[in-house]
Amino acid sequence: MSLFCNNKIYSAGGTALAAAILISNSAIPVFAQGQKTVTNTKVFQVKLGASRVIYNPDSSGASLSVTNAQNYPILVQGKVFTEDKKTVAPFIITPPVSRLDAHQQSRLRIIRTGGQMAGDHETLHWLCVAGIPPKNTDVWAQDENRSQLKPADITLNLEVSANSCIKLLVRPSGVKGTVMDAASALKWQRQGNKMTVTNPSAFYMNLSSLSVGGMNILDKEYVAPRSSRSFTLPKGAAGQVKWSVITDEGGASRQFRAPL
Repeated sequence: MSLFCNNKIYSAGGTALAAAILISNSAIPVFAQGQKTVTNTKVFQVKLGASRVIYNPDSSGASLSVTNAQNYPILVQGKVFTEDKKTVAPFIITPPVSRLDAHQQSRLRIIRTGGQMAGDHETLHWLCVAGIPPKNTDVWAQDENRSQLKPADITLNLEVSANSCIKLLVRPSGVKGTVMDAASALKWQRQGNKMTVTNPSAFYMNLSSLSVGGMNILDKEYVAPRSSRSFTLPKGAAGQVKWSVITDEGGASRQFRAPL
């Protein structure tokens, strides 16, 4: 999973992450009176039910569970971007905006609305889900007695919203085989202090681990279908290449090995 903050993506582990911290110089709002005020950044989390979604364009759509881990209601809003993480992709998320009560779970539906996509290899998109905490003036955050439900603590001079982003992999029916088969077919070549991997398959290869001679490669990244990517080798690294990839379920595959 990745963190989407101010139009940038940052890698992070797990299925819950916080993002988009917006600094505000305004005075303490009226509803902060009588509440504890803290000056450190409050970590706001939205929990997603998966670290990736595999989307078949011939299907009627895909779904993703979302959990509100807070003790107050939030608004949930989803959007899909293309691989550049900026351009809005031809998908809709339903419901487009919904209230999610404290410690409750709901499901978002992802539906393709158009666009030209390859029929013989995967296409990468980013599915981003924002959790919007309530303000004192938000009617939607009231309970059945019209009492306001809001955070117990106020973070001084900070307004926090969360935007959790995961990979949405569009996999056409024409793509045959499995991610595991494709992972075993990766080709590795060394040129000086660089190592190049070639992915001849139709799948995105998301590397979970990568090492040479027992020395870990820290800048590992995904390798697009039918393309190559280079990595900088640690000083003194030599010997066998070992790697694993992230499976469709979000776990790590078995380890693969090859001479370099």
